[in-house]
Amino acid sequence: MPVFAALFIVYVDCAARAAHRTAARETPIWAGCWLALSLTYPLFGYQPEPLGTWQWMAWHTFAVWYVLARCGMLAQGYSGSLVLLDGLAGVFRLPFGNFFLRVRTVFSALKTGLHGRIKARKALRVLATAALTLVLCGTAWGLLAAADANFAALGQSVADWWNSLLNNIKYIDTLMYIILSLPVGAWLYGLVFGALRRTEPPTTVAQCTAALEHARIVPRSTATVAVAALCGVYALFFAVQAGEWFAAAPLGLSAPDAAAFAVDGFWELQKILLLNFGVLAGVHFLGRAPLPKALAAVFCGFGLAFAALAAGKLAVYVVLYGLTPRRVIAGWFLGVLAVWCVLALVRVFRAIPAAHIAILVLAVSFTVLACVNMKQRIINANLARVEAGIDEEPDWGVLWECGYREET
Repeated sequence: MPVFAALFIVYVDCAARAAHRTAARETPIWAGCWLALSLTYPLFGYQPEPLGTWQWMAWHTFAVWYVLARCGMLAQGYSGSLVLLDGLAGVFRLPFGNFFLRVRTVFSALKTGLHGRIKARKALRVLATAALTLVLCGTAWGLLAAADANFAALGQSVADWWNSLLNNIKYIDTLMYIILSLPVGAWLYGLVFGALRRTEPPTTVAQCTAALEHARIVPRSTATVAVAALCGVYALFFAVQAGEWFAAAPLGLSAPDAAAFAVDGFWELQKILLLNFGVLAGVHFLGRAPLPKALAAVFCGFGLAFAALAAGKLAVYVVLYGLTPRRVIAGWFLGVLAVWCVLALVRVFRAIPAAHIAILVLAVSFTVLACVNMKQRIINANLARVEAGIDEEPDWGVLWECGYREET
């Protein structure tokens, strides 16, 4: 994986230089994140689930984004609020729209190289004759085998001999991998050179701006009333939560009660944060005018408060029961959401590329998380709790999930 990533980066960079393409400023970040993930796999393997699945998806996503950034195919010139359109272009439109480009390129090269020796028409005629002959003979063989048992037995003996030959060929698995890699290679070639054939991204900012002019159907009054109502609900919720915290003093509760207090609503709080970002995105893309600054600041402030509350609940649970892969992942994602809340709050008062920074924070922090030997750290933390007398015995389910086996 590291060798492939390094060679692919050099390959794309050389092709982009030959096409005189200016790279996006963020290109080194995507290349670095992709190389880091590629180096991590041989060292630690995939992380515990569900991070391992995300790691596999991120490895492919970073490769696509490096190509888009290096070839100048990002809709805004950088990863921003049109990130979903960039993703559709990089995963579907460019590679599948140019899926047969490599075949055409190879055929064109062969035609040029064989010019004056073998005419292209003659070569095509030979291939067509061979294909037609195989189809006809195969059809006739099947019909005759059904008509005569001895002929069918002859065909079966030929098939058995062929299968035996293939089974005795060394590296047949490698041959199958090469065959199956052909469509993947066509996809990659279509992505890279499909991007270099274009003079502008598949979707541009001007096109999106023109399309959004007809999509801005939410009046400012409607957005203001809806967001203000949400703020009222949030204020009531925090009033109730404050009473629970001060009355219950969760760190002084018994372990089961404190655990229930910590777990209840933790995931819902993260979903509320995602809902808030969805509301802000809806106002940005569909609203006729932005929210009043004071209201937008209060709304973003509630987002930070939700992040702090969720962090407190998670901290209580970790203190009581230690680390697990899912708790580490939850803490990382909560930290990312908290940074996004800060960026949204700053964006209310100052025009910064908040979406661009948010995407880079997500990518870089995920790479750092995936590059840490999380499994060994969780094992050490759980064993340390037992040595300190906090737990009577380790959580064997967590240890086994992280690859630990008790010595016998």
